[in-house]
Amino acid sequence: MEFGDHLREWRGHRRMSQLALASEAGISARHVSFLETGRSRPSEGMILRLSAVLDIPARDQGALFSAAGFRPRFATTPSASLAALPAAVAEAIGLILDRHDPYPGVVFDHEYNVLTANQAFMGLAGMAGIAVSPGDNFLDAYLGPTPLRSIVVNWPRSAADLVNRIRAEARLQGPRSPLIKRIERLAAADDVRAALDDFPATERLPVLPIEMRIGAKRFSWITTLTSFGSAQDALVQGVLIESFFPADDETRAHFEGGAGPKTKRE
Repeated sequence: MEFGDHLREWRGHRRMSQLALASEAGISARHVSFLETGRSRPSEGMILRLSAVLDIPARDQGALFSAAGFRPRFATTPSASLAALPAAVAEAIGLILDRHDPYPGVVFDHEYNVLTANQAFMGLAGMAGIAVSPGDNFLDAYLGPTPLRSIVVNWPRSAADLVNRIRAEARLQGPRSPLIKRIERLAAADDVRAALDDFPATERLPVLPIEMRIGAKRFSWITTLTSFGSAQDALVQGVLIESFFPADDETRAHFEGGAGPKTKRE
C-alpha cells in the first residue's frame, strides 16, 4: 500500500473527514487530499502529527513510515515473550506480578496471548486441571470449546461482557487488527451468540465478578487491567497485566491462607 492508501484507511477507520483531520493536525484539507492521492510526500514530522491525531498505535506507524520511504522510528513487531521486552519493563512486570501474590496475575500481549503469569495464577490453573503456557491465547481458551468454561459458573454473562469489551478495544486498533478478526470469529459460535443475545452490551455492569467452581471449592473474583499507557514502542504497547482480586471472604481466606497450590512463574 502507498502512504496515501494507509492514511485514507486510517481516516475512514476513525470516521474523520479530510476537513476534520486537517483541522486537528493544523494543516489544510487540500494538503490532506494531496497526501492521500500521492501528489504530496509527507515528512517524518507530518507522519508523527497525523499518527497522533488518528491515534495510530506505534506498531502500525511503521507501515506509514515505510510506505513514505522512511525507516520506522519504533519497533513494529509486538513482543512474543517477556524476555523480548526492554529490561526495565520486564522488571516492572515481574514486580507487579510478584507483589500481587497470593492472588493471581497474568500478562497478555495486544492479542491476548499469554506472556507470563505469577505463581498464584499458575496454581489456580493447576487446580482446574488447565495447562497454561506462554503463547496460549486467553480469548480462545475462555470463549472457545475448552475446559475453562466448565468451571466458570457465570460463563454466559462473563463471556458476553468479555466480547463487548474486546470489541471496544479492537476498534481502537487498526482496521486490519488481528484482534478484530479473532473476536468476531469467536463471537460467531452459537453459544457465544446466545450469551450476547441474553446479555447485550447495554446491560453491562460496572464490575462483573467471575465465579468459579473447582471441585468443592468456589471462588469469586473481580479483575483489573494495567497497561503501559505512555509506551511508544510496539514491544510494549498493548501489553496488559490482568490482576485478580477476591470478591468474597471465602476466596480471600483460601488464597491468603496458602491453601492454593503454587507453581513457578513461567
